[in-house]
Amino acid sequence: MDLLSPWSLAWLGLLAPLVALYVLKRRRQRKVVGSTLLWEAALRDLRAERPWQRLRPHLSLILQALVLVAGAIALARPAGGGQVPAGARLAVVVDVSSSMAAREPDGARIDRARDLARSLARDLPPGGAMMLVAAGAEPEVLAAPTADRARLETAIDRLRVRGPGADLEGAVALAAERLRDAPAGSRIVLLTDAAIAGNVPLDATVPVEVSRVGEPLVNHAIVTLDVRAHPTEESSDRADVFVRVARYGEGTGDVRVRASIEGGRELATRRITLSEGEPTSVVMSADLPPDASARGSVVRVTLEPVDGEDPFTLDDVAVAPSPASRRLPVFLVGSAPASVTRVLRADREVELYVTSLERLAEREDDAPPLDGLFVYAGATPDDAPAGDSVVVAPTGAAVFGVALEAPVERPTLVSWEEGDPRLRFVRFADVHLGAVRPIAGGSARALLTTDAGAAIAALPRPDGETTLVAFDPDDGDWATRPGFVVFFRNVLERARQRRAAGGIPPGPLGAPLRVPVPEGQRATVRTPGGATVVATSRGGVAVVDVPAEPGVFVAEVDGRERFALRNLVDPEESDLRPRATFTRSDGSGGVATVEAVEHREAWPWIAGALLALLGIEVLWGTRKGAPA
Repeated sequence: MDLLSPWSLAWLGLLAPLVALYVLKRRRQRKVVGSTLLWEAALRDLRAERPWQRLRPHLSLILQALVLVAGAIALARPAGGGQVPAGARLAVVVDVSSSMAAREPDGARIDRARDLARSLARDLPPGGAMMLVAAGAEPEVLAAPTADRARLETAIDRLRVRGPGADLEGAVALAAERLRDAPAGSRIVLLTDAAIAGNVPLDATVPVEVSRVGEPLVNHAIVTLDVRAHPTEESSDRADVFVRVARYGEGTGDVRVRASIEGGRELATRRITLSEGEPTSVVMSADLPPDASARGSVVRVTLEPVDGEDPFTLDDVAVAPSPASRRLPVFLVGSAPASVTRVLRADREVELYVTSLERLAEREDDAPPLDGLFVYAGATPDDAPAGDSVVVAPTGAAVFGVALEAPVERPTLVSWEEGDPRLRFVRFADVHLGAVRPIAGGSARALLTTDAGAAIAALPRPDGETTLVAFDPDDGDWATRPGFVVFFRNVLERARQRRAAGGIPPGPLGAPLRVPVPEGQRATVRTPGGATVVATSRGGVAVVDVPAEPGVFVAEVDGRERFALRNLVDPEESDLRPRATFTRSDGSGGVATVEAVEHREAWPWIAGALLALLGIEVLWGTRKGAPA
């Protein structure tokens, strides 16, 4: 038995003034007498006597003292934490999936798991050691086996919800590996809400105990969000906001679904009734024009219960780019082959600007940066622009640091990367190229290879990617094939999607942001909750550890903003009811079920005893014939 709030025992100090009151107070009975003449001497003696009297046992004093003791122990929150035999090791595995952020009357589930972990750390006997493992999508050891209470407290404080998914099996296996040679009596304790569907095998060389935190909760969630273009005669910017919501739990409940522009006006609101097992779809129409920089606005959808509060807020907010983000500014720099220009002009969602390197060099230093896809034909600048770019038929000796060799006439095609998105539905069988300048390796990743070397390659960078086509498509028959058009459409679609995503690679809720930043510089990220997180770039990327919050994360680098959208639209995580079963091998080829022990603290029982004692004390103090 351990105390989760031991400082609350300080309330026992009230016993001292309680006893003092009983020492100072004389207990007398009220009587009716015919005259006070005979009492004068007693009154003189009473005035002269000392106030302190010998403590006499009273039932009311005993009851009141028991009330104080029971109240102090209840506030200290006693709980069974278990003991580790002397010299043995304990591994505590804590589930840090999204569902552990669900709030209950006594706090979030992850907070209860922290309290239990602290209880286990305090119960370590001399010679015992404890390790801490966070069970997220990838298990992480927060503290190696140690008896240092301060180090364990620091590691426990680092426990926080990481995002969807929890590899409980892998986390237990990792802990078991670290306890492979541990002394007898060592064990693993798994703290989880068991809000996972299916069986979780927990095979380990040491005993595994599963302690469940959290009660089954009713939850309403956004499980799908999509924003699609739906132009009409009245508005070319009309779009449909498609939202799918669900209820996890018995009964029915009313919710409001609100759609708005991130940081701006409200678009529409719907009130619907949800029932268990019956997801409901809502479609709301709105005009979503692009902003001044031709970027589409971000649509924010929130879910609000009409009555009461939702215990799980991570799935009550979802964000998505509007269809206006498909409008892609394309800056065509140089004299491009006619076939390339024709493909760019044929895309209705491309805003084409024809310019030159000289005109770009004349732009003022304080002019806003151009935001879109750059297509270079012939000469290229020394450095690649931020974002995506395409280079066709280069004329220089190198492109963005990648060398080009001398032209080779009519090389034979050898292979192409069919799995790359740019080559989706693109075939080069029976295609004949003209002169090709083979791409000389370096950081380039070959997409189309000839017997002379790479003819098309990808040049990845932390802040974008360049697609290098090292030949003139019009010099040969590729431009006459359907695959040529499909290739450039794929390139445009890839650039469009990456631009709509905000310039930061997508990732799950709670995952660190990988912000492209020049080496050694800092990236400042503003979270949806308004907090600011700063990280320094290493290798051209700043890895920013951000909280598990849905919404828009805005990163500022060199005065330029990039953003990342994070959502939790996962029915598995939104169902907060315990559904997992835990099993392990019984040693004879069979499988045994590991029963999850629901963690229950003892303080509610003590609080009930306190109320009972108070009732008895009131009855005793108000009984007939009790002294006044």
